[in-house]
Amino acid sequence: MKLGAFFTVGGCALLGLVAACSSSEEEAAPRDPPTTLGADASSGGSSGTSGGSSGTSGESSGTSGSSGSTSGGCSGSAADPAAAATVSGYMDKLPSNAPSGPARAQIIDAIIKSCDVFGPKVATAPGWDRTYCWAHLVSAILKESGYNASASIKDDYGSRGTNAGKANDPTVGLLQIRFSSTVRDYVALGPAASLSCVGCTLPAGLAAHKNEEGDSGFWAVSGPTQNMSTMTDVACNVGLGAWYYYSNATSNGKQNEVTYLDAYCGGGGTAANVITGLRSHLAGPDGGKGVIANQGALNALQGSDNGAYQYITEIKSNFDKMVGSVSGTHPFFLKLSPSAKQYCQ
Repeated sequence: MKLGAFFTVGGCALLGLVAACSSSEEEAAPRDPPTTLGADASSGGSSGTSGGSSGTSGESSGTSGSSGSTSGGCSGSAADPAAAATVSGYMDKLPSNAPSGPARAQIIDAIIKSCDVFGPKVATAPGWDRTYCWAHLVSAILKESGYNASASIKDDYGSRGTNAGKANDPTVGLLQIRFSSTVRDYVALGPAASLSCVGCTLPAGLAAHKNEEGDSGFWAVSGPTQNMSTMTDVACNVGLGAWYYYSNATSNGKQNEVTYLDAYCGGGGTAANVITGLRSHLAGPDGGKGVIANQGALNALQGSDNGAYQYITEIKSNFDKMVGSVSGTHPFFLKLSPSAKQYCQ
């Protein structure tokens, strides 16, 4: 079922919190407005670390327990203290803004649970290990928000004009999700039980608006403010952000044709990789479509989309410091096959 057309421009982590986030919104803006459900583009391009690591790395450090995501729901810190210790160790390797105290514990728990339900499964992603999802999210949160759970960025798209009036639709929270896109997409097509497993139950009233366009008065104007506490909730924000990354990373692999969520849930979807998910989060599915399969191709992105290159490279660079050297294909380039049952109702 086709739902409302919309697109977003890139927001950016707060300058006072993350020094690396400083590129222009123009660099991160989607190339063409999508024609159906799916654009989030919730983060901005980045500057700062631009070199990144080579695509040869791998061996996972810390305690990984098992490859792939767990298959029986969410484990979390209490059920898997070894996993919690590993994620905490990754946070210790962040160059700045590592959380502490109760906030740290809460984010660690949300990352583990989100990766359990939304991280790739080894059956559809040979070579994947669940530690890769943990490290990806630890690094992405730094890039997106500097670990400020209340971060809110109102970019041009968040203030766009709609038939219902001026939008009030910022990107919000640890992974900078947007109400009219990420939340709306999940309400329409995402698996409620999986998000509940992470510790997030979306307000029941959202379902009444699931068939409305993203530019409706609810999704674009009044709803974001009414549901800000849900958007900034750690479990909800990390869970929804992880779902968005990996639903695109497992479906949006066609080079010249975007795959939106409704098509994926309807039986479509083409294998992609983590970089596809990162680019889709940055610039919407149309801007993120296709597969960048190796470091050489990623380096070539500097010439065509330097904002995306900087964004990906900074996340990848911190990921590599956490995970260490990996033999064979770098986790960001691993083929992730479609798994619609995991990401759809």
